[in-house]
Amino acid sequence: MLPMTKPSSASNMEIMALLRQLARDQAVVRMLNIYKGLPISYDTYVYAVGASEIQMPSSKNHIACLYHQGETFLQGDTLPVVIRSKVTRLNLAKDFAILTNFEIVKNDIGKRMQIRVEPDEPLVATIQFRGSAYEFLAPVADISANGASVYFDGDMFPSRLAQPGNELTMSISLPDSAARKLRKAMPLPKIEGRKIASSLQTHLHGGQDRQGIVTAKGKIIAARHETASKRYHLNTQLTFKDPHRMVLLQYISQRQTEIIHDLRILSEDLYHNK
Repeated sequence: MLPMTKPSSASNMEIMALLRQLARDQAVVRMLNIYKGLPISYDTYVYAVGASEIQMPSSKNHIACLYHQGETFLQGDTLPVVIRSKVTRLNLAKDFAILTNFEIVKNDIGKRMQIRVEPDEPLVATIQFRGSAYEFLAPVADISANGASVYFDGDMFPSRLAQPGNELTMSISLPDSAARKLRKAMPLPKIEGRKIASSLQTHLHGGQDRQGIVTAKGKIIAARHETASKRYHLNTQLTFKDPHRMVLLQYISQRQTEIIHDLRILSEDLYHNK
């Protein structure tokens, strides 16, 4: 059995030896992908092993995910490591995936306690870091019930403020469908004076852009520079309070349904055109 090693420290020969052992044992192996923030997994096995590639049965929906992303992660109770692999070919007639270019990666893939989903239409976050009086605008990369990730262009990244552990307040503008639910969940109190009521109404309705805003306090978990896109990916942990949390959960549930539907359409198109 392959010993616990640092990512990428095992040779390709050692990884192939492990995969051959899995094939002999017919051990259950989980193929895992993160599609638009949503974990997509399929329990399967190593059907055949070649000199530098393996064949694995898969499902139609998961094959569509492999086609779209070009890679998958292999996990399992009998695997001491997580293996990333590239998709070299797909056999649509037999629902087989042929994988190659294996490497060991960190064992934290798919281990988020809360599912994060990527937004369909652009969401914008307004961020105020502790230690700064300025507000920063950033597009939302993904969001969950207890956190969110945002992007910063390289030359706009506030490196001094965006250090892990630093506290912040984040407000996220939701689409109109979620905004209506937020307004229903936050009825206006009975306040005398049309000016005050009008001000509250404008705040809850998001002004003229027909958007609702959910706000939370939290802290920075990690900041990662993406070399290819020349931008920074800022990961935060946030605490949303009701009714903001309730509305956010409804939005996340809706996005999960939409993402699964999108994957099903991608699968149907792929197999229809094979």
